[in-house]
Amino acid sequence: MPTCDKYRNIIEANKYTMDKFGGSDLDVTVLGYRKPEFDMGKWKFISLGVDTGPNGYSNDIWKFFKDFDDEFFIYGGDDCVAVDTLDLNLLEDMEKTIKGNDKITKICVTSAAKKNYGNYGYDIFEDRGDFKYIVLAQHAEYRLSLHYGIWRTSYFKKYFQFNINPWQWELRSIAKNDGALILGTVGRHFFDFGHIFRQGGRLTNNWHFSEYTGKQLPMEDINFVTNVIRKTI
Repeated sequence: MPTCDKYRNIIEANKYTMDKFGGSDLDVTVLGYRKPEFDMGKWKFISLGVDTGPNGYSNDIWKFFKDFDDEFFIYGGDDCVAVDTLDLNLLEDMEKTIKGNDKITKICVTSAAKKNYGNYGYDIFEDRGDFKYIVLAQHAEYRLSLHYGIWRTSYFKKYFQFNINPWQWELRSIAKNDGALILGTVGRHFFDFGHIFRQGGRLTNNWHFSEYTGKQLPMEDINFVTNVIRKTI
């Protein structure tokens, strides 16, 4: 989970909601610069040096990924809050699915695939009854999206590029028609979330609602996260 000095303390809201909704045992590593000022508990923190701004994004995270040799990892967003129970059983199924087919290079773990059904198309990769795996179209934009998802590390490194910021990373079209299978789910999703900040640091309206399902944080959690936001901005 990459972060920057500006957002480092919003990680507290992310961790608080993930822990509450069943993710307290997840192995989370935060890649940042200055360490957040709250108790991170089991979460790990790795400093990438001095924060020089978003244009140093790819150069900085390479300091971690150049020696990273796990076959898979989940890329997460620092300014996201869980709004519903994490579906750990589905996450386990996703892990088995990507391990079972080397053509699968990424799986979206949120309900974004449902909203972006046009990009994913109506191609069903596998029907599991209560949910379906669907396939992102080969010609779709944002095949390199940094949205919450499981990445095959070799695929992430294949398209690694220096001297770009996160938005430039996502806008690249070099992964179009590469034959890789990028999956999402309809019917179930691992992580339902609200998004606190937009590009440029703008506070999102209704951040306490899910971007895709309309679910809302309970008021006690809204109050906690609101106080974190006030400390951050």
